[in-house]
Amino acid sequence: MTIKCIIFDLGDVIFELDFNQFFNEVITPSPLNKPKTPIMLEFFRQSDTYHQGKISDKEFYNQACDLLRVCNLNQKAFYAAFNSIISEINMDMVELVKKIRKNNQLKMICMSNINSSHWKYIKKMKWNIWDLFDEFILSHEVHLTKPDSKIFEIAIQKAGCAPEEIVFVDDGFNNIRAASELGITGIRFVDIDELIKSLNELNIMTN
Repeated sequence: MTIKCIIFDLGDVIFELDFNQFFNEVITPSPLNKPKTPIMLEFFRQSDTYHQGKISDKEFYNQACDLLRVCNLNQKAFYAAFNSIISEINMDMVELVKKIRKNNQLKMICMSNINSSHWKYIKKMKWNIWDLFDEFILSHEVHLTKPDSKIFEIAIQKAGCAPEEIVFVDDGFNNIRAASELGITGIRFVDIDELIKSLNELNIMTN
């Protein structure tokens, strides 16, 4: 089997995530933030429609206020805290993707469950990821989120090859499982050393 395409996730793969500021400024003030009430998990479960681009920034802000039963921040301050979740770019991963791109004849795709606010924030930060990938499949643009099989069907179409010729790198177990069910080779991202080892086993050059 020859690999013809690699698909990379963004969050906790290309970008580091940090929930501290968001938790302190948005979750902590909620009267529902009790040990027996996992309100932060519920918040992110309910945010899927926003990641899918089905509600506006204002609607998501209002939804957050209603869910948390508090709105101590105005919309601008809320999004400043929300966007702080994307803390920094993983330069080791950026360099690895560059090497893979240089040393292999592969199509490179980025596929992410990312909302419009986070995407605008990344573009504003001017992190140079645009030349790393041939295609971007963004949940808020295609109105689908992983692990929905339909978003992987879009990825297969954009890859232009058989599922068995695609490698998918993601930190989410359910996302890897969904890709594997369609015949895609999934690599769950834990750290860069394990990723390099897995890619080398597939005859993908990483240096």
